[in-house]
Amino acid sequence: MYSDRTNSELIEIMNQHSLLTFEAQLSLQEELQKRAVVVDLSDLNTTIANKRAQIQNLEYLKDFGFQANRTVDGFTITRTQKALFTDVLAVIVGLLVFLLGVYGCINLVYTFINGDELDVFTLAYKFAMAGLIFIGFSFFSGLQRLFDFYGFELRKANGSITLKKRFDVKLEEVQINATDIHLEEDEDILAIKLGHETIFTSNGGNLIQTLTLQELAKELKA
Repeated sequence: MYSDRTNSELIEIMNQHSLLTFEAQLSLQEELQKRAVVVDLSDLNTTIANKRAQIQNLEYLKDFGFQANRTVDGFTITRTQKALFTDVLAVIVGLLVFLLGVYGCINLVYTFINGDELDVFTLAYKFAMAGLIFIGFSFFSGLQRLFDFYGFELRKANGSITLKKRFDVKLEEVQINATDIHLEEDEDILAIKLGHETIFTSNGGNLIQTLTLQELAKELKA
């Protein structure tokens, strides 16, 4: 990633390493060490070490909308309040936008029925209002997440793994065998699965998310 940069450019980039992605920070660290550039790497090394520790502690599950609460005998993963609030807000906004779209559709239909004469801009505005119905639909994905993960709990205690999740409609609690846990990658999507059930998915191109899922799978199987 940085092989074509001069040493002075690498040093300049290192001074702004906090703005880089984790993957870029690792590449920068590797390039500086490979060239044996005489520069203080302590800040960069500390940043990388802290992120590695956060990954191992499953703190980046927050990127998926979840949190891991550790106990003496294991850990419990639940949905964060922030994620729940975001899903509820998305549903409310989606409903409002959808209703505006319905109003726009009705208004557009009556415009043609009544044979109103319209200029181009007014007609475009009415079509845009009607189009809000499709935008409203896109917000309803929050409703699906809210339904799927309300009451969700993934718990490991004393080597026993329990999953509480909605399967179809009913919230159920099932025991999971560690041998059923695996990671599956399809194009750019990385998923952690318990048997045939997908629990978490992430962007396979996001290194932190990938390492977080790998760490979670490792801890569940340990």
